[in-house]
Amino acid sequence: MAVGLPGAASGAYRSLPALTRTYETVVAPLVAETLHDPAERARVDGSLRVMSVKFGLAMLSYGRLTGHRTQLDVAVLAGAVTRLYDDLIDGSGDGSGDTGADERLGELMGHRAFVPGTAPELLLERLVYGIEGALRHPPHASLMTALASLHEYQVLSRRQREADVPLDVLEKITRGKGGAAHLILCGLVKPVLEPAERELVMDLGEMLQSLDDYMDVEFDRENGVTTLVSCGALTLPGIARRLRAARPRLVAVHGGRAARPYCAMLYFLLLQAWVARRLPVLGRLARRPARRSPVLAFLSRGEDALPPAAPEHS
Repeated sequence: MAVGLPGAASGAYRSLPALTRTYETVVAPLVAETLHDPAERARVDGSLRVMSVKFGLAMLSYGRLTGHRTQLDVAVLAGAVTRLYDDLIDGSGDGSGDTGADERLGELMGHRAFVPGTAPELLLERLVYGIEGALRHPPHASLMTALASLHEYQVLSRRQREADVPLDVLEKITRGKGGAAHLILCGLVKPVLEPAERELVMDLGEMLQSLDDYMDVEFDRENGVTTLVSCGALTLPGIARRLRAARPRLVAVHGGRAARPYCAMLYFLLLQAWVARRLPVLGRLARRPARRSPVLAFLSRGEDALPPAAPEHS
């Protein structure tokens, strides 16, 4: 991290303001036009702003790693879609765990006729088709397959609310959700991935999902969600060992010079997760200013776009 961090930090410093400006011109107007309740609009806008910056920066980093240009509009739209879609699957905002949303969103992710059932679902549709309109090439078939796969794993993730969910199911969810989501984001940057790179992308996605679960462990416990981290099956040192093991593979696929800043970014995320768990007050203090600062937006967790479903009680 010490060797690669200056380059990674320099790239982030140059990119964050541009990502924020792009969010203002591409995503913010869709939020304002679609959501009419002021409180809902403010919550969704604040959440999507943070995640557009975070995921956008990750996609730009992957673009630099692979030598592919990343469209800023596609990057911020992808971040917004990822956040909103995840929250819709988690419970549609009313605490009911509306399984009807599963079928509707499956139609959208499968690129079939979609009839939104709520205003946030309508917003998601506009964001998804915004990506399709912004791309300078038709979506690759592998991208559509990954979208369908992601939806299957997202629906399966409802089992994380079961008190006795088996460990192998948690492992399957972590691998599936993280791998498919990362594959989609990277596929928007580089449409065709060689087999070794595809496998590496999915493995890194699983690690990033584990990091996300590590940072959210207290939030998940409060809301009755079980993850590999919350049940003690996976620790931060374990995630760190996986990241270290991935470094030689990154070098083998992309070369040492390109892999160095990308690895530094991954290790920085590891450090950020460690700080977030041990000093959560910093994240809470940064949450409101993060709406105005792209740097703080990158460093903060951000709120969910929609309230999570209520915990199930037996």
